[in-house]
Amino acid sequence: MILPILGALCLLGAVYFLLPLAMGVCHIGMFWPAAILLILAVAFFFPRLWEKRADSVKVIVLTLFSLGITAVLTVFVLMGMAAADRPTVEEAAPETVILLGCRVYEGKPSTMLQNRIDAAYDYLTAHPEAVVITTGGLDSKSETITQGGCAAETLIAMGIDPARVYAEEKSFDTRENLLFAAEIIEENNLDTHVVIASDNFHQLRGQIYAREAGLDPRAAGCGSPILLGAGYACREVLGILAAVVGLE
Repeated sequence: MILPILGALCLLGAVYFLLPLAMGVCHIGMFWPAAILLILAVAFFFPRLWEKRADSVKVIVLTLFSLGITAVLTVFVLMGMAAADRPTVEEAAPETVILLGCRVYEGKPSTMLQNRIDAAYDYLTAHPEAVVITTGGLDSKSETITQGGCAAETLIAMGIDPARVYAEEKSFDTRENLLFAAEIIEENNLDTHVVIASDNFHQLRGQIYAREAGLDPRAAGCGSPILLGAGYACREVLGILAAVVGLE
């Protein structure tokens, strides 16, 4: 009885990962966990298919699966540690916030970008001496304003002094977000101790690239939309593994 229940749970999990397709969202982080869950569902619903496999095939499959799961879980643990790496009250707070870019729709921040803006705003409000660098260029033909420009305008509209806001509007990915932000920091003699305003799952890769750019990063993370967060976190796993082995 337990196997069909496990199969049904795997099917529900696969559907959950694919639900963002109905919202027009499509990326690899949705598909690879959904594919694994579907394969597991088949194995649970039809266990005899697995029982007929040769022992050598079973060993190879289980070994590869175990290695893959270990790598993914390790990355998730490191992602959690990076997201928890926030400045404490006792520490001297970094005076530079780097707000990582995200999609803009019809000239307005997407939900995920607005969450990042809110995280930056909260930090800037709590630390009146801090400044912020918003990042991101035009990521798609549908965007009519750069991600960095949109985030900067939104923060100013929320009450942040324009003198505290620097907009970086040329970058196209996370690595460039941090690299070009580091150039602005150097040009304006800003604090190289930074906090990264982005989703919690994004903190680890952001910190990796920040260190590559000569910065000392901490987290100013935010949560993610419930229907989108898991898929983007799984996409982030691939991005981190690619960054670690030098493929990104």
